[in-house]
Amino acid sequence: MSSYIATKTIAVMIGQLVHGGSERQLYSFLRHCDRSRWRPIVFVSGALGPWEQPILDLDLPIRQLQGGKFQKMTQFRSACAEIGAQAFFSWSSHTNGFGLALAGSKIHRVGSFRNALFSDLPQRLRRLWKWSSLAGVSTIVCNSREAQIACQRESERHAVFYVPNAVDKLPEKQIQQWRAAWRARLGIGDETPLIVGVGRLTQQKNFKRFIETIDLVHRHRTVRAVIVGPDCGCMAELQEQINALGLQAAVQLLGSLPDARELISAADIFLLSSDHEGMPNVILEAMAAGVPCVTTPVNSVRDLILSGHTGCVSSFEPAELARCVARLADDRALRKTIGDKARAWVQTAHDPGKIAETLWDICEQNYCQLSKA
Repeated sequence: MSSYIATKTIAVMIGQLVHGGSERQLYSFLRHCDRSRWRPIVFVSGALGPWEQPILDLDLPIRQLQGGKFQKMTQFRSACAEIGAQAFFSWSSHTNGFGLALAGSKIHRVGSFRNALFSDLPQRLRRLWKWSSLAGVSTIVCNSREAQIACQRESERHAVFYVPNAVDKLPEKQIQQWRAAWRARLGIGDETPLIVGVGRLTQQKNFKRFIETIDLVHRHRTVRAVIVGPDCGCMAELQEQINALGLQAAVQLLGSLPDARELISAADIFLLSSDHEGMPNVILEAMAAGVPCVTTPVNSVRDLILSGHTGCVSSFEPAELARCVARLADDRALRKTIGDKARAWVQTAHDPGKIAETLWDICEQNYCQLSKA
């Protein structure tokens, strides 16, 4: 008997290749693809960006859709017919609706929710967006248990899987090199606690809350804080807040960095101040670097952090966040204990190869079920 395994073409869709979090997860998924089983072709419904070249370096084609929403839907359906796609994997709730373009075909459609359920969809016509994000797919992958439960409530006809995000292991030597380089660059001695926040400067990330928290901590002890991320309309307002509180020497806005993991490795505490998230990659990256995290109770963080053991899950109140930050700032031994436990846990629970294998298995299993139907 032949052991020949047919290679199936899969159309993988993402909204853009710009920001970094979801794109990094997509890159890991594609990097661990078994090319003897799958032939991925990446479709981008929005802008290209820094993650385009790493994906091309995997020797994978990228197709950028053009025009308005309906033009893109038509292009996508035609392209799937042209390449002989047998499966579709949407990488976000924004692109799940493209599965509707494949109605009537035998293409198996897998969708994703990588943020708090529906919260990242546009406010305008949200009910329509919500409907299309579910109707366009038959199988759903969620990167938090909270989103998985919500999806199961929304529709009984979907198969819904929980698959967490992955994070690369960081060698100890690399962490220490990055730490030394960045603390020297910022002029921060080892005795001064450094608190880091990373993310797009948007309302969702709520860096106003981050700055309020640092203000409360800084009143009673010397700390330094930096915020890293591209300006999406909030930088001027945040700088005004820093100036009004007299924190110019304590808090810096550094803008974008090619690889925020370098700065995260220099931190003594990582602070997440968001209003909502999916599974924050920055939390995983901080844990992988052995940096203790303090976070608001956003979607999925309790899947990542056992509060008091591998980090601190606080409330949304700056005063409570400040108490958690202050406790860690005052206790170097506690920071190391929590950071070491966090690093050991993510290296096991969020291994990139195992996570990607789970996702590809979902594609395979559900494709086979559809083929038998």
